[in-house]
Amino acid sequence: MGKKKAKWYLIPLILVMTVVPLIVRMYFFNSHLSQFDWYPDSGETLDKQDFFLYYKAVAVILLAIVMCAVLAYRYTKKKREFKWCYELVPVLIYAVLTLLSSLFSQYRYFCFHGMAEIFESVWVLLGYCVILFYAYELINTIEDVDCVMRWLTVGLGVMLVIGVMQALGHDPFNMEFVKKMIISPKFWDELDRFSIVFEQGRVFLTLYNPNYVASYFALMLPVEIALLVKTRKWVYRIIYVVMIGASLLCLLASGNRSGILAFLGTIVLAVIVLFKHMLKAWKFVIPAALAATVFFAVFISRNDMIIQKFIYLFNLPDKTEYPVSRIDTGDEEVVFTYMGQEFHISYEIDAEGNIYVSMLDGNKQAVNHTLDSENLIYVVQDTRFPDFAIQIVRLNEEIAIKVTADYRDWYFKKGEDGTYYYYNIFGRWDKINNAPHFAENFMSKTFEARGDIWAKTIPILKNCLLFGYGADTFTIAYPQDDYVDKVYRGSQANIDAKPHCFYLQVAAQSGIPALIAVMALYIWYLVTCFRLYIHASYENGLEIIGVGLMLATFAYLISSVANDSTVAVAPIHWAMLGMGIAINEILKKQKENGSAEVTKDGKKPKK
Repeated sequence: MGKKKAKWYLIPLILVMTVVPLIVRMYFFNSHLSQFDWYPDSGETLDKQDFFLYYKAVAVILLAIVMCAVLAYRYTKKKREFKWCYELVPVLIYAVLTLLSSLFSQYRYFCFHGMAEIFESVWVLLGYCVILFYAYELINTIEDVDCVMRWLTVGLGVMLVIGVMQALGHDPFNMEFVKKMIISPKFWDELDRFSIVFEQGRVFLTLYNPNYVASYFALMLPVEIALLVKTRKWVYRIIYVVMIGASLLCLLASGNRSGILAFLGTIVLAVIVLFKHMLKAWKFVIPAALAATVFFAVFISRNDMIIQKFIYLFNLPDKTEYPVSRIDTGDEEVVFTYMGQEFHISYEIDAEGNIYVSMLDGNKQAVNHTLDSENLIYVVQDTRFPDFAIQIVRLNEEIAIKVTADYRDWYFKKGEDGTYYYYNIFGRWDKINNAPHFAENFMSKTFEARGDIWAKTIPILKNCLLFGYGADTFTIAYPQDDYVDKVYRGSQANIDAKPHCFYLQVAAQSGIPALIAVMALYIWYLVTCFRLYIHASYENGLEIIGVGLMLATFAYLISSVANDSTVAVAPIHWAMLGMGIAINEILKKQKENGSAEVTKDGKKPKK
């Protein structure tokens, strides 16, 4: 009876790790971002659609509630004692700081409802903590671990079928019956207008973006290899070998470099921890390494996308300075900074409707110009400002000026408050934010587009010394109104919703202390693992799975440098982390008691 009950209690954990990542369903919603002038004005209409994230987030919240109910039942009705270890303290600190950051946030709506393209509300983030704690509490024996791993294998198998089909150019999401499964029946007459695929041969699974494929297989590959080593049945070994091969194919076909680097980095850690055992098993290790090398070589010879990305990364040119380095939309004028020189522009409209334009340099001296009175164009005749021109125009029945500088057109108007505003690509008037950039040249050259985002994210952390901006608020905290930078990058219509770095994401949303707590959790866990597994005999199945979970966590942490947390993958990570801590506790108790039949609380499992 004990084993059956344990397995029943594991159902919510199994669903989190196997079913949640597979959920795909169309969801129309209002983003509520039109209140910000850097976003299109959609009013109260349903301006966004989601397929991959919203219902995953709903499932995580519901399963977290179920887990809380199960835990409450166990501790009240069954009189089970809480198990506790010091590694859970950072989790509690992170949860409290995340909740407080959201409660004190000025953007509480998004904190508690979720943000478009992310849907990691405070309820989801707290749900992750519940998942970790639940896994820690409910994993007590090797039978519990085996049960979860069996179902994890099934879920992975379904995911690999989808991934291999995508890699071979037969994306299931292009199939009519699949579209009907994930799209509301009222849209079945117009299925062709719904496209949720990337380029042919690119793997994104059911995870929304190929970037998250790296995070997913960072978790799965080490666990698959551990299961391969643990099993003694040749049928299962063949199945795991095939699955590992398919996983490598999907990882490579995702085109994500961070996943490749995470995999290679994890191999280094595996060699350090398992060196003696690898030497003993050289007859298996060497053929496996050669097979993996050949697999990589064959794939790259047929698809050089990964190689081209790495070549591009190491040949990036230095960032060039923009001729227009900043534009200030001030209270009384617009100021261009062009090649280090200031160009001040303002205009006045008299009672008769006549418009007078003023142009001054940084010393408040008039700038020479000529006037084309027919077209109302002022042409600057100053060599410090070549090809500068100002024209009086009408935008949306309003008087405005068009400033041509560095062969680009910039539109401004004097608002009702008497100050100047910029006319952005969405047809909205907004102030220009000349956001500070941290180590911009290094970031841009070394990390490409991610580096550009990091360079503008790091400066906002000065506001996160205690609490962050709140759960799921990065889109708002990030300087979306840095229009000069956007114009020069050709990204005026882009909304940067993610920092592309889990650690910056935590710091910005939950605060720097929350990030310290998360890092303390990881370091604590990995150090504990290192001490346990570097001297392990691996005759115990728990040791094999435990080291697999350690390597999975390590790989995930590496990939998270260039990937955000996502509800498509993060629940698996938190569940595995909870399982890893639980297994470590079991192994420590076994070591202390000199027994292979001991649970986390030091007691023998029920038969």
